[in-house]
Amino acid sequence: MLNIKFKTDIDLMARLMISKNKMPTEFANYLWDKYRLSYIYLQKDFKSDEIDNNIVKELQQQKFFKQLCEGANKNLERIEDNWQKNKSKINLFLDNIFKKDFTLNQTAIIVDPSLCAGMNIGNDQFVWGHKNSLFDKNYDLVYLVHESLHSYFPNNTLTHAIIENIADIELSKYLNNTDKPYDCHEYTKMQHIKILPFWNIYLNKSREDIEKENKISNITYNVNDFAKYKPQIKNKNIDDFVKFLEQQDLTNVNTNYSIKLKIKENLPRQTNTNERDFVS
Repeated sequence: MLNIKFKTDIDLMARLMISKNKMPTEFANYLWDKYRLSYIYLQKDFKSDEIDNNIVKELQQQKFFKQLCEGANKNLERIEDNWQKNKSKINLFLDNIFKKDFTLNQTAIIVDPSLCAGMNIGNDQFVWGHKNSLFDKNYDLVYLVHESLHSYFPNNTLTHAIIENIADIELSKYLNNTDKPYDCHEYTKMQHIKILPFWNIYLNKSREDIEKENKISNITYNVNDFAKYKPQIKNKNIDDFVKFLEQQDLTNVNTNYSIKLKIKENLPRQTNTNERDFVS
C-alpha cells in the first residue's frame, strides 16, 4: 500500500525558487550580485548545505514569496483532498500491477503550482507542484505515484521506464478512462520500446489491446515472437519481473518504431532525485 503524508516547507521552496530562477528578474539579479557563490551552489543542487542562509532568508521576506507560500498551502489542501478521495482506488490498481503486498510510506512536500516541480529527494520524500494539475485533477494523482515509486525502485533507466509504465501510462489511462497516456521522458523512450513486449505479457494484455495500443504509439512487433516468454513472466510479481528484464539482452528485441514529430504547446512536467520542469 502507498501511504502519503503532505506538508509544505518554506525553506525548501525558497531554495527551489533560486535553483529554478523562479523570481522577478530584478530580485534574482540582486541575489546573484550579493550571494553569487551561494546562488551557483543552489543552481547545482537546491539542497546544498554550502550556502549563506541569508540568501534564503532575504527571499522569504519578499511579498511575492509570501504569495507563493499561500499558493503552496492552497495547493496542499487541494491535492491532499484529491488523494484521500482516490487513494483506495489507486492502491487497488497498484496491487494489481505489483502482484504482491507492499508498503511504501512517503512524504509529499507541496509547492506552489507555478514552480512546476516534481522530484524525489530521498529519505522517502518528494517535492510536487505543477500548473497542469490546475486543469487536470488526475495529473497530481499520477505524479504523486510516480514520485513515490522512485523510493521503491533503484534509480536507473530501466526502472524509470517501469515507473513510467505504471504511473504515466497505465495509471493515467485508468484514471482518465482513455487510450492516450501522459507523455514520458524522451531519454526513456528506447527503453520503453525494448521492454514493451514483455510488459504486455506481464499485464496479460490481449492481442487486440496490444495492437490497438501499438497503433496509437506507432510501435509494431510480432507478438508471436514473444509467446515463449509467457510461462516465465505471467505469474511474476513486479520485483521478479524487473529481475527478469535485467537478465535479458534487450538490444535484440525486434521492434520497428516510427516517431511523428509535432510541436507541443503545453510542456509536460518533470521529475527526479532524479527533476521535469518538472523532473522525475
